[in-house]
Amino acid sequence: MACKHLYKNLFGMGAVLLCFLLLLPSLRMLPVEAQTQPPVDPTREEFEPRIQNFFTTLSRVGSAPAFDELLRGGPLGVPEAIAQSAELRRSVEGLQTEFGDILAWERLEIKRVGTHIALARYVLMYDHYPVVWTFTFYRRPSATPSITTSPPSWMLIGLRFDIGVESLL
Repeated sequence: MACKHLYKNLFGMGAVLLCFLLLLPSLRMLPVEAQTQPPVDPTREEFEPRIQNFFTTLSRVGSAPAFDELLRGGPLGVPEAIAQSAELRRSVEGLQTEFGDILAWERLEIKRVGTHIALARYVLMYDHYPVVWTFTFYRRPSATPSITTSPPSWMLIGLRFDIGVESLL
């Protein structure tokens, strides 16, 4: 009698194990795959068009209008920073004299440093040489965060270029 009871228990446990093995693949796909997808960064799109517009204007019209548009609304666009941006403009004009016309540009990376700072690196390809650009953006924290209000926009707080392409390695 005890043997019959043992077989009944083993049969029940086997049925449970079989059901578990059949359901295991579908259970594995639900939450794990959702977690492995990289999170979408909506802020990336906010400042990328500004950079694209800067390079387009720089290549077609020149540095003065390109910088005026890029620096507007941020701390680098205020009168106190004009001397610094004028030096940068002259340096950029020298690039075109030295390396030729701008042919294309490519985004290398966008890197978030915390939640309020982002670095965007691009390579600007001239006729004779590539130049690496780094844009630093800052988004100040909202004093009263709310679901209904949009987050503050990204301000350009730093801009530099580097002809040392080896720094990318």
